[in-house]
Amino acid sequence: MLRLFACLVALCLAAAPVLGAEPCDDDSPTGLHLKNPGLQMLLEAGLRQQGLGPALESKHLAVSLVDLTRPGEIFYAGINDDHMLYAASLPKIGILLAVFEAVARGDIQWDDDFRYKLEKMITVSNNEYASWGADLVGLRPLAKILLDPRYCLYEGGVGGLWVGRPFRKGGPSYRDPLKKLSHAASSRQAARFYVLLERKRLVSHYWSEYMLRLMAPPEHVHKFVKALRGRPRLEFVARKSGTWQNFHADSVIVQHGRARYVLVGLSDSADGEQLLQAVAPVADDLILAGQHRRWLARPFQGR
Repeated sequence: MLRLFACLVALCLAAAPVLGAEPCDDDSPTGLHLKNPGLQMLLEAGLRQQGLGPALESKHLAVSLVDLTRPGEIFYAGINDDHMLYAASLPKIGILLAVFEAVARGDIQWDDDFRYKLEKMITVSNNEYASWGADLVGLRPLAKILLDPRYCLYEGGVGGLWVGRPFRKGGPSYRDPLKKLSHAASSRQAARFYVLLERKRLVSHYWSEYMLRLMAPPEHVHKFVKALRGRPRLEFVARKSGTWQNFHADSVIVQHGRARYVLVGLSDSADGEQLLQAVAPVADDLILAGQHRRWLARPFQGR
């Protein structure tokens, strides 16, 4: 079995890298436009073994997995990862970024109650505070921040993370140019947010650390959290989920022992909750096993 796996990985490595969507002008901070062949193969196989093949093929499920265990290295895999979906509350991470960016620019002045409101917006998904944040920054300035080349969380012609309406009924809207969605995400661009956050590239090192501390511990026990809860030595470092009708989303930075990774899942299926619960153990097992890291290193030994 190991010999077969080695042969498959060697064939993948001999081929050109699997390309995703057209990358941003400078994608060096994340490198998520390139998929690691070993991790990609293992993720696809693992999800199909869990019976998720039909959901993946019909694009009712999108997944991105980023292995950050080795400092300075990234191993990325994604399926339907540029398929943008309505993502309910997950795009509140865009509001979080926009408020801190506006503060850093001097467009708004930091107030002592900001921390409480932003923390509750993320950990319990408070809609009132999310609407407050969107109003505070403004929808069009918020969109400019998501499009900012430093972040590139929304790419023209590809899509990504978008907040085009406060989280309340009525009021102004500024829907995304591609699909005209109000609260949207692709799994790859949501993962990009977390990689930039992990690397302290959102706003500044200080504000990235501040945001990271606001995003945990999770208050809602469902989706990824429910599936992984109870695994020893596992910590949810940051998390934002979303649910509305048939739309289900989850996104996490996980520290499990010495392993660290980002996982994002989006679904527009009535059983999306169960789909995401099935994704999480597969991803966690792959990162802990680390086969993609060991086999990838072989061609470079002795250099």
